[in-house]
Amino acid sequence: MTLTYNKPALSIQQQIILLQQRGVIFSDQSEAIHFLENVGYYRLAGYWQDFQTDRINHIFCTGTNFKQIIELYNFDRELRLLLIDAIERIEVSFRCRLSNMMSIPYSPTWFAHSHLFHKEDLFDTVLEIIDNELARSGEKFILHHDKIYGTDRYPPAWKTLEVLSFGTLSKLYGNIRNDIAEKKAIAKSYGLSTVEYLHSWIQAISVLRNICSHHGRLCYRIFGYPPKLMHKGSLPWIVRENMPSSTSPHIQFLFLQLCTVRYILHTASPQANFHTKLKELIVNYPSIDVDKMGFSKGWEEEALWK
Repeated sequence: MTLTYNKPALSIQQQIILLQQRGVIFSDQSEAIHFLENVGYYRLAGYWQDFQTDRINHIFCTGTNFKQIIELYNFDRELRLLLIDAIERIEVSFRCRLSNMMSIPYSPTWFAHSHLFHKEDLFDTVLEIIDNELARSGEKFILHHDKIYGTDRYPPAWKTLEVLSFGTLSKLYGNIRNDIAEKKAIAKSYGLSTVEYLHSWIQAISVLRNICSHHGRLCYRIFGYPPKLMHKGSLPWIVRENMPSSTSPHIQFLFLQLCTVRYILHTASPQANFHTKLKELIVNYPSIDVDKMGFSKGWEEEALWK
């Protein structure tokens, strides 16, 4: 049985009245009008759910001020912007290392050689994605290559991989045969002992990137695909007493994702100040409950975050 959606559109003033009826306090209506006009009721609803005692009837906790909702929204927005910069550095580094370390021993078009890959169906799927991305690419270096070397089916990896998404790069790496020495060498170059860690982490970070790119909410989010939990790294990592167990719900919280980003930045972009800016952001928003994102007590003093 399907239902007919029959809720009417509400004016900004009607939205404010409805929220007031549900328990929201407005100490600055002009600010509220600005955010409802430019961010939107529906997007903000994803943030004010954390201030509700009854999500079915949309009843808010006593004393909830609209300013608290805006503060949570602004924190989340700044966190996304911070992560976009960090993940871009990781993505560019991963694309470069994958191209460099596979092209020399095998071929500039190694990604099209099926014998290097584990699953034939995944190989075919990724190659189809590559064909489609190249066909619709408007990048000058791809168009120039086609013009000069039009008889080649594929440009070399250092050109082709530039038009692939982070998610496709993750699939490409994950499907390389595990007995290919370069696959493990790429993982070791990031301080990871096995290819499983790098594949899992890159997958998780690519999902994180997609959330950020589509302006999705990060704060207090539960992630369906957490990165594989590493107990010890060759670079500074989470100290054992602060590490979530594999069965703990904390493994699905944002903090573990942030830790993997910070860890890979040690080698992908040592000069990045992601760790410093994250600490500053949290200090600037003292009302944000970092415990609900899985942050361990004293996390900022760990070597990983120094």
